[in-house]
Amino acid sequence: MFELVSFILVFIEKSISFDYPYNFIAVPFLTYLVYRKGVEAFWGVLLLAFLVSMGSITMAAATLVGIFYYVVFYLLSTFMAYEKINLPLITAIQAVTYSGFVYYGSGIFSLGNFGKLVVAYAIFNYLYMDNGEKLFGVK
Repeated sequence: MFELVSFILVFIEKSISFDYPYNFIAVPFLTYLVYRKGVEAFWGVLLLAFLVSMGSITMAAATLVGIFYYVVFYLLSTFMAYEKINLPLITAIQAVTYSGFVYYGSGIFSLGNFGKLVVAYAIFNYLYMDNGEKLFGVK
């Protein structure tokens, strides 16, 4: 049920129009899926890629980015736990790689947008790490 609420939040996030493709909820949720579900998260990553592609990019690009994140965080999960002590490192990896994808795709990079990504990713990663089921009141 918790994952369903998160997928709905990603859908709402992609329905709102921004001047920059932030994906505040999608990237931390993808990381949460990979760390908590492991190999079983692959289909959730594909569904997440479909929801993200509804915004402005193609399904193929969203799937490639989703698979990239899946592989990176699956490999990281083998030696780094999804706990609050690793929050700065996980947030930095997410923000740098996502900013790189956006810059490669559109040529847009701003230190202000990067700062927004870091703060938002840190908040949502913290919420997902802090037993997100309690946050949404569902199990």
